[in-house]
Amino acid sequence: MSVKLYISHYSTNQSAQVALAKQYIGIATNVAEGLDKDAYQKFLLTKEDEDNRKEISHYLEQYRYRINALYVYILMLDESDVSKVMASAFPPHLKDFPIGEPCTVPPAQVRRAKSGKSYFTDIIKDEMNGAYLSVGVPLYSDDGTILGVVGIDIDAKELEEVSQQVVVNNNVFVFIIDILFAMSLLIVVFLLNKWYKIRFKRDLDQTEKMYISELGKVMDTIKSSRHDMMNHLQVLGGLMDLQLHDKVNDYLKQLTKESKISEMSLRIKNPILMVLFQSKWELSQSKNIQMYFEADQYDYSRVDSMDLAKIYSNLLDNAIEATESYSGDLPQQIHVVCQRVGGKYIFAVENPAQLTAKEQKNLFQYGYTTKENKDALRGNGLMIIKRTVERYMGDIYFQYEKGKVNIRIII
Repeated sequence: MSVKLYISHYSTNQSAQVALAKQYIGIATNVAEGLDKDAYQKFLLTKEDEDNRKEISHYLEQYRYRINALYVYILMLDESDVSKVMASAFPPHLKDFPIGEPCTVPPAQVRRAKSGKSYFTDIIKDEMNGAYLSVGVPLYSDDGTILGVVGIDIDAKELEEVSQQVVVNNNVFVFIIDILFAMSLLIVVFLLNKWYKIRFKRDLDQTEKMYISELGKVMDTIKSSRHDMMNHLQVLGGLMDLQLHDKVNDYLKQLTKESKISEMSLRIKNPILMVLFQSKWELSQSKNIQMYFEADQYDYSRVDSMDLAKIYSNLLDNAIEATESYSGDLPQQIHVVCQRVGGKYIFAVENPAQLTAKEQKNLFQYGYTTKENKDALRGNGLMIIKRTVERYMGDIYFQYEKGKVNIRIII
């Protein structure tokens, strides 16, 4: 918006400059048409300060005084791109140019004059005359030959007055609207930034609570495992004391089987998933639900660890809850998939469930749950998953067939 305001101000000034230049080009054209060409051609033959030059200078002074210009002059053009002052009219406090004195008209404008075109310059800064704008039109003889250029120098102060008139008086409403829009835009950006920070903090707090909760469960599991290990060692010691070696062998096989099942989650290189899977496995075991993992040894670094935790925590909580309340003929088992296939991540959970057509339709709606929702804290898990997956431009596929729910996520 700052750039826009600057460009608007600059373009308005440029428009004022062009408008003023065109006005003075018209005046210069009138000067050229009313000039005594014969007198000027005689002066060109001698190039001396004689009656013809004085007559021409007097004619130019009449126009200069009338339009209040800085200089009104005639330039001679030759083979070079340097124009030379031949006759001029000027204010009393400034000095006249000597005959043939080079002037400050840029070469590009000189070339335009030679090709028979009018010109105007940008603001020219001169130590002696200050800042001014110069315009010029070709001066033709009666037979169509270019004799030179009629030029006018306008004081930059006049340009500033015109610009001020155009910018302030004619465009003040536009500039006020631009400034108000810029301020409104800044306020909106500020509010959006505040909203984003609040939402980010809320999501972070939610994730941290979930992570701390799961970590606490793991710590409880470790304590429980230590207690169980002491019990197992005591049982094994008792069996050895009784020399029941077959029983010891069977007992060790059973411990090995359970250990392999619990180690499935440890194959994940991502520490957040490792903690989460271990925690959910322990929770499902406590509810007599078997949880099987089909996982790769991969860190899944393309998805933020906290987002992985959000996805699987909600999927597995829903799966455990649905399986626990399931009363059908299917075994109470949860199948968890966490794999990389090509450049895609496949996250899936399958479990038995009993869902009506309405429940299947509204499962991903915000706040919807198949359980009681008295405190309005339930029913947001799948919506959180959906929002998280959308952030990664992923897809969610839901399938309910033969009493089994399968939710598959591809990122």
